[in-house]
Amino acid sequence: MQIELNNYPVAVLGAGTMGEGIAQTAASAGHPVMLYDVSQQQLETAFENIAKRLERSVKKGKITVEKRDQILKNLSPRKTLGELDQAKLVIEAIIEDIAIKQEVFCKLELLLADDVILATNTSSIDLNKMGSVLKRPQHLVGMHFFNPAPIMALVEIVRSKDTTSAVADIVFTLAEKWGKSPVNVRSSPGFIVNRVARPFYSEALEVLKEGGTDVAGCDTIMRDCGFFRMGPFELMDLIGLDVNYSVTCQIWESYQRHPRFAPSELQKELVDSGHLGRKSGKGFFEYGENAENAFVQNALQTSAPDSFIIEGPEHLPDSLRKLLEGSSVTVENTHGNGYIRLPEGGVIVPSNGKSSTDRSVEIGQTVISLDLCLDFEQTPRIVLAPSFECLEIVFLQAVGLFQSLGKQVSVIKDVAGMVLTRTVAMLANEASLLVQEEVADAAGVNLAMRKGVNYPVGPLEWGEQWGWNSVVETLDNLHQLNPERYQTSEWLRQKIKLI
Repeated sequence: MQIELNNYPVAVLGAGTMGEGIAQTAASAGHPVMLYDVSQQQLETAFENIAKRLERSVKKGKITVEKRDQILKNLSPRKTLGELDQAKLVIEAIIEDIAIKQEVFCKLELLLADDVILATNTSSIDLNKMGSVLKRPQHLVGMHFFNPAPIMALVEIVRSKDTTSAVADIVFTLAEKWGKSPVNVRSSPGFIVNRVARPFYSEALEVLKEGGTDVAGCDTIMRDCGFFRMGPFELMDLIGLDVNYSVTCQIWESYQRHPRFAPSELQKELVDSGHLGRKSGKGFFEYGENAENAFVQNALQTSAPDSFIIEGPEHLPDSLRKLLEGSSVTVENTHGNGYIRLPEGGVIVPSNGKSSTDRSVEIGQTVISLDLCLDFEQTPRIVLAPSFECLEIVFLQAVGLFQSLGKQVSVIKDVAGMVLTRTVAMLANEASLLVQEEVADAAGVNLAMRKGVNYPVGPLEWGEQWGWNSVVETLDNLHQLNPERYQTSEWLRQKIKLI
């Protein structure tokens, strides 16, 4: 299939939020773009919205008046599918209903040239099923943009079993020319982002269910310690609890109701009661002028111990070791298992998926678990979970030590895997399963999560930084508590064999 990629005609079906954003993106790259919608009012609204966005860009100095005028000139409305006959690429962004999408594509095959590329912006529907009714399924490909399409860099280029390499290569190259970061994906439920992101929400909901911390505390930990732009609960509120819950249910059903994808009853209750997040004024948080939400509770200021011992610094994360060795408190390094020993006899230990109480019994010492951080030196917050029998004097020394290092301290209940530790382990595990199943490669998965949902690093990059042994140890320990939910991938097990 030979297509001249520069300035060839593009058609976009659906003038909703995603459709108008995709149309603006293609027009900004110089293509003549035909925008179609069954609703004339929706078409008019879309053109108004695009014009307003471009005007704001002019005022901010991001584009010139001439550029704005050219983009608008590149855009034209269409009232019928037959008026799209000059298109070489059609991008569908209509309702997420496979039957409706199939009906539209079948009509397009009759109306348009045989070599036209039919692209779908579906976020989760299997392209193999979608293409099963087409005469030319080899010309069907996924171009999954992220909202807002003119800004978000990621585009998932999704291939069915029939999609030709030529078709996939053309849309991949086009996405690059449009300033995007495309990633190749084999069609499977949720593609990359919607599948890999599930643990970000589900582990937070599990921690809440187990009473580990509240929604504000969890979000603060994920932002401050994980460097995520938003916490899981505020992000679910932004997306819409109904939308987030629906995607979770779709993926859960697609994977034979595997427990790791199981929807949350709490989230369902909120959806059923009409508490959908920002758009309804209330979700996990309240919104509006008179909204009242709980504040994050930091540990009260207390004194640091006179000294402490790092037993086995080589077993601790580099950033944690550097943080501790820069302390104004007297510190001694000895051989050991990676413990931070306090004067009163307790030890601070990075979480490994077990509760502090279980580890205290296991090693015969009072344990205070320390949650994972992307960078212990840069984080403004440290998260601690004392074992059940931990004496107050011991715990206060742990709190005071990290406060003396300039950190705020969050205290959570003693739940296995704490907050960030279990979440990152599950993100890395789900990402590894995509690579294992050849849905995408490791680089593609990492790029997709950075560009599609603004993760600070890709989940497999984080797993490598943390250490594959630590990831597997955490998952295996969580597996002992919930064998069905936590299952370590074979890909990860192979990784530790290579170390």
